Amino acid sequence: MKIDATTLARVAFENQNYASQMARNTNQEETSTQNMMISSDQEVLFENVLAQEIDKRQTVISAEQVLSQLDGTKPYEHKPFQHTKHQLLPANSQAAVPSFILEKIEEASKRFGVDSDLVQEVVRAESSFNPNAISVAGAKGLMQLMDATAQSLGVTNSFDPVQNINGGTKYLGQLLDRYDGNVKVALAAYNAGSGRISRTGIQTDEDFERLYHLLPQETQRYVDKITDNLK
Repeated sequence: MKIDATTLARVAFENQNYASQMARNTNQEETSTQNMMISSDQEVLFENVLAQEIDKRQTVISAEQVLSQLDGTKPYEHKPFQHTKHQLLPANSQAAVPSFILEKIEEASKRFGVDSDLVQEVVRAESSFNPNAISVAGAKGLMQLMDATAQSLGVTNSFDPVQNINGGTKYLGQLLDRYDGNVKVALAAYNAGSGRISRTGIQTDEDFERLYHLLPQETQRYVDKITDNLK
């Protein structure tokens, strides 16, 4: 069979195009495989980082979230940290509170002359016994100490339960001394700050009842819940 030069050139050109297309397909498949490998590596890396962050077990909470749970008005669930063993507890429940924390509350109460039941209810209201709790304002640990307050109390690590309980109990004792043992005023000052309480003119529990409406609602609820639980 005779094949002219034109036919031979056309066949060669078609074969070249076919080879080029096959090469492009191969490159695309290799690129897709590499992208899948990179994506997989990124997912593994993300999971590792996420696991490390979760293992820190530091939960951001707000006073409103704790108080709403105590009120029973709207249960708060922090879903990203469902693995934590520290859950919000009903009043007067000690079943899930680590005995170590209760022991340290007793020791600190004796050391600073503060009623242990009062300290326990403050810890419940502040952090629900979670030593890794952080408020939206930056208060930390079991008794929710701000950094400046912690430093003034000699607390170097607010997430250390022993340091935090000792520091918070010492501070609560100072407030009780300042307000002559008036528990409601001391609690209001613990929650809202002494400066704010002084500006309202509240010095005694009788003042507290009379000028109750001048306090932030959060502070009103905070004091009411702690004193109700103590009863």
